[in-house]
Amino acid sequence: MRRCLPASLDAVTGLRAARWFRESSAGQWDNFGPDAQRDQQDRAIGRYGLADSRLEWSVASSGWKSAWRTPAWEAMIAAAQSGAFDILVVGYVSRFLRNLKQTLIAIEDHLQPAGVAVLFADERLLSSDPDNWDQLVREAHEAEGFSRKLSKRVHEGYAAKRRRLGVPGGNRAPFGIVREGHPSILRVDEPKAAIVRRAYELAAAGCTDWEVAVHVGLAKTHVAEVLTNPFYAGHLRTGEPAGIAAIIEPGLWSRVQTAREQRRTRTPGRIVKRDYALRLRCAGCGRYLHGDIGRYRHPAPTCEAFRTARPVVRRRRRPTHDGRIKGHSYPQAWYEDAIGELLAQIGGVDDLTITEVVRLYDQYRPRADELTLARIERARDETARQLAKTRDLVAWQATMARLDAEEALAREPVESRRLTPPEIVDYLRSLPSLWAGAGPSGRQALVGAIFARTDVLGFQRLEYELTSDAIELGLDAALPAVFELGSQIGEFGRGERI
Repeated sequence: MRRCLPASLDAVTGLRAARWFRESSAGQWDNFGPDAQRDQQDRAIGRYGLADSRLEWSVASSGWKSAWRTPAWEAMIAAAQSGAFDILVVGYVSRFLRNLKQTLIAIEDHLQPAGVAVLFADERLLSSDPDNWDQLVREAHEAEGFSRKLSKRVHEGYAAKRRRLGVPGGNRAPFGIVREGHPSILRVDEPKAAIVRRAYELAAAGCTDWEVAVHVGLAKTHVAEVLTNPFYAGHLRTGEPAGIAAIIEPGLWSRVQTAREQRRTRTPGRIVKRDYALRLRCAGCGRYLHGDIGRYRHPAPTCEAFRTARPVVRRRRRPTHDGRIKGHSYPQAWYEDAIGELLAQIGGVDDLTITEVVRLYDQYRPRADELTLARIERARDETARQLAKTRDLVAWQATMARLDAEEALAREPVESRRLTPPEIVDYLRSLPSLWAGAGPSGRQALVGAIFARTDVLGFQRLEYELTSDAIELGLDAALPAVFELGSQIGEFGRGERI
């Protein structure tokens, strides 16, 4: 039953009071802010004759961005809705939240419908008093306005610091760099910088983050931070020149970023690297399938083209089709075995096909690095969006000059050692055994090296696009353009090819 809300502070005597404390950070919480809030609450509870229920919740979180998402906030709302208290006492308006929208949502949609009013002790405002409403909204608006202005000033200060000193934000310098003096001056820590250079060399040679971590003695997450931090290439993440010279050559930096993009599987798909080897896209709607308990599943809602492309599987003892297949997902082994069959076709090609593969390989000429050029183009788009947001022309010019230099390097054809015909034949013949003996990560690396894109339509058809390396090797002469899928379900035997 809905409880009556007090219409003014004169009507709150005897109501059960709970307390809400908030500071923006743990550091502020450790100082005197909570004590000051408690003093204000104690005075308000005594002044208005409230009954202290001994219930209180506290949080060290931004009232502008996150406090209403914390477990403490959810517990307070749940207690209010269960009828555990009647008045929530807060030190002052900005200690409740610093977000006008969320303040109104909390009061209007959660607390007052549960029969709970909010008392702001310092301002002597009651949320259920109609005469206090205008002032309450102004106070909440000013609290958010202060946070927004402060955020803008801090952002401008850091931007000026980056432009003048080339120092990244935060209190911790990148690994291999030492920050000294005031204002900060950066210095290279040569022993650790050697570790950074070694990590980049290993990554450019094809090592994964786990393998690099083992070789250089760093945590895997630390390796990922090092290999993606543009500071080592001489510029900050926001585009300004770094305060020290680059310790990684631009060409090496670009090769590492390109190698990481080739191995990346978390976006745009949702494949879990440890368990699923393939990155499959629906040929009907273009969305990526995701791994789900031993199956590759189409995101909901399943498109009609994918759902209806079910394999026709006949029962062994009845002249009917198996109706258990609904078309929303298929076992992981089905798709991965299909890739194994496709690679087996490569390993079993005849001499005529091998001759064609060798001929195509010999015709190849060095060309520009298309993957790096695509990455640079995306970086240009992002830089343009940042310029529209920040209006920082100096940072934009510095970033564009760096990208121009990277593009010039990427457009220079790179000649590498050519394989001999016997090496090509050995590679083709070894693909089936490599696939059969590899685990999920090894299969993922093998698929990433051969297929730039794999599209499936249910379990009827597999279409794919080869990587530039596979095309250079001539594999397009050894593979069909479309691969028809087969299946085997439990005891019902092998499905038909569609």
